[in-house]
Amino acid sequence: MEIDNLPLPRKIVLSNGVPLYVMQGGTPQIVRLDLLFKGGYAIQQQPLQALFTNRMLREGTEDFTSDEISQRLDFCGAWIEMYSSQNCNHITLHTLRKHLSPLLSMLESMLKRPLFPQTKLENVRSSNKAYFEVSSGKVGNVSQRHMEQMLWGEQHPLGHIVTVNDYDAITRDCLQYYHRNVYSSETLTLFMSGGIDGASVAEVEKYFGSEQWGSGSLLSSSVLPSAQPILGRRKVSMPGVMQSGVKIGCMVMNADSPDFLKFRFTTVLFGGYFGSRLMSNIRERNGYTYHIEACLDEFGSNNALVISSETANEYVDKLIGEVYAEMASLRTKPVSEEELSLVRNYTMGELCREYEGVSAKAEVFINMWLSGMPFEAVNEYLDVIRTISANDIQEMACKYLLPQNMSEVVVAP
Repeated sequence: MEIDNLPLPRKIVLSNGVPLYVMQGGTPQIVRLDLLFKGGYAIQQQPLQALFTNRMLREGTEDFTSDEISQRLDFCGAWIEMYSSQNCNHITLHTLRKHLSPLLSMLESMLKRPLFPQTKLENVRSSNKAYFEVSSGKVGNVSQRHMEQMLWGEQHPLGHIVTVNDYDAITRDCLQYYHRNVYSSETLTLFMSGGIDGASVAEVEKYFGSEQWGSGSLLSSSVLPSAQPILGRRKVSMPGVMQSGVKIGCMVMNADSPDFLKFRFTTVLFGGYFGSRLMSNIRERNGYTYHIEACLDEFGSNNALVISSETANEYVDKLIGEVYAEMASLRTKPVSEEELSLVRNYTMGELCREYEGVSAKAEVFINMWLSGMPFEAVNEYLDVIRTISANDIQEMACKYLLPQNMSEVVVAP
């Protein structure tokens, strides 16, 4: 399967210096606007500060109550997604183009003049805490939290394992401080996709690009320490669970490494699709699990290889042993041309699916921006898929699939 090189977002610099990346296409009347504020929970002073600040933006402003915000969204048939990641706070608006102006007016108030009402904070805290307590009963979630600490180290802000007490420690003052020192035109990047015209761009500039606003001082004053991985195996006890959660991982290369795209393809072959080495061995041949996968987890420009599975308690050691056996096989034996061709076709097919709609394209380019990769890398990856060799795969395995560099988490009874 072959696909042509993909068109890249067009960059517009607004009057106040905020970059706006535009992708046209899809349904003419639908617009998606992504507002990305650098920061995330890498620079927060206490756990959950970024998440709650971002979430509370829609709970009331100087101009709109939370009910008025919800009613305007409902009337326009629009919706807003809000979440925080390691290095960024995300707000995404989906709307019809004809409703863009009144929604941008409301969005401006949410981002520049939020009130963080105490009663709303208590409600949001209660619902989030309840969700956290439920998710804490699942071995997959617990193993992921511990794996992140193993990858970054216990003293790193990205290595903190959240507890219920962290929810109770969130205050209105800490949210106001984070908002005041992170949300600004200095930290903002915009992505706009869909049925965009000149008037749409002008509306966005009116509300977010005409003048400087906010300080962004917390971001500019923060220096994130380096990861200090914890190697070896960590066992986490969860009495009564019927299956064990297993994670194996290591920090690999930054997104700007010349190895990154080759290793991305190698990860697919190793454990990134249903016919991968890990699935063929551990599920199909040995029956140790229903599902196992390997993926590249992106933490800003840092990347980690993480292998995830759940298995019967008695199969934990056997499963982990077979993971390392497959790593050794890739290091010592060149893959066949038949397998390489199969993974090429699969990967090309997945790219076609990822770029099927303009909103999906926006997700891809936003993720590239978050990782610090140039947009041109999407077409460079196409070249890698077309040209990567068995020797390249073996070289990647010898450099990065090394048991001595791995951290392990096992969540079991």
